[in-house]
Amino acid sequence: MNFRSFLAGFLLLLPCCGTPARASGIAMHVGAPIHPVEVSGGERLGYELHVDNTSDTAMEITALDVLGRDGTILLHLDERALGNRINLKDGSTVIAPHAQVVLYLTVNASVWTPAFVRHRVTLKRDGETSVLSGANVSVSTDRNPVLAPPMAQGRWVAVYSDAWPRGHRRVFIETHGHARLPGRFAIDWMKVDPQGRTLKDDSGLTASSWSYGAKVLAVADARVAAVRDGISEAARIADNRTHPHPDAAGNFISLDLGHGRFATYEHLRPGSIKVVKGDHVCAGEVIAEIGFSGDSTEPHLHFHVSDSAMPLEGEGLPYVLDRFRVTGHVADWNTFGSQRWDNVPPHTVEYAFPESGDVIDFD
Repeated sequence: MNFRSFLAGFLLLLPCCGTPARASGIAMHVGAPIHPVEVSGGERLGYELHVDNTSDTAMEITALDVLGRDGTILLHLDERALGNRINLKDGSTVIAPHAQVVLYLTVNASVWTPAFVRHRVTLKRDGETSVLSGANVSVSTDRNPVLAPPMAQGRWVAVYSDAWPRGHRRVFIETHGHARLPGRFAIDWMKVDPQGRTLKDDSGLTASSWSYGAKVLAVADARVAAVRDGISEAARIADNRTHPHPDAAGNFISLDLGHGRFATYEHLRPGSIKVVKGDHVCAGEVIAEIGFSGDSTEPHLHFHVSDSAMPLEGEGLPYVLDRFRVTGHVADWNTFGSQRWDNVPPHTVEYAFPESGDVIDFD
């Protein structure tokens, strides 16, 4: 996998006092600009830290701290926690000689967003421990676009997690010689019944999905930047197959939101798309229906915002929904689709990004 993405900040690590000089064979960079996103609890940063071992010896990362302007620790990850945030197998945090790893970081910044962050890593090599610090990396001051809901009324679950090894949050896609992460802030929206089931029966038919055929809405007044239709879908869920790039997104629509941002809807039902490239749409307008085209384990709407009109070619960017009502929360993804969620006091959220597992009623 090629990680030669845009360097938002390149961090040269220098040994601390008393650190052996040979411990300096580590370099880090943040692969794309850090954009904060507004959640119900405040501001959150979701980004990737690339760590290079330029030495001839394996190094183990035993801790990572993300620091704010005044040295406040915004995030601390010990070795066990790092094992869940790194793209290595079996929870390993050992970087092979002349190799690179990626750390997928989620930093809760409370009610304010830091102007920059700094990274401090604790390393172990040949039994010796060293602590290395990097330079400041700026945090974008861009504000999140405010969008209307992408689906019509119903009970929907925001399906995503930054901890899933093969979730959208961790899948880099190489196009035109660059690796990008279009799904950094992607949500798979799935409709459920009052018992938490995603399917109406056990027929195995695609049409048995509660999501299938649901109306898809324009999230803003926008111009249609790209459309693809005509990709077929399996009649039975178990018969869906893997699609080659770029057909993995299935039938899709991309809306130009302005300011270099595009809203992308994937896995649409063939023949349901009601717009063509160049059309102007209004927020709330029906533009398609949810389908089962492309790579999908079950009918759902994949929705993300990025800096490209093509689904698999952009860097994922955050956004907020203008208003939604949270009525529950999926705490255990192993039971999702077959059991009811956990109840929470119903509450309305405005101008925020949904939390992973939120059960949402759009009105």
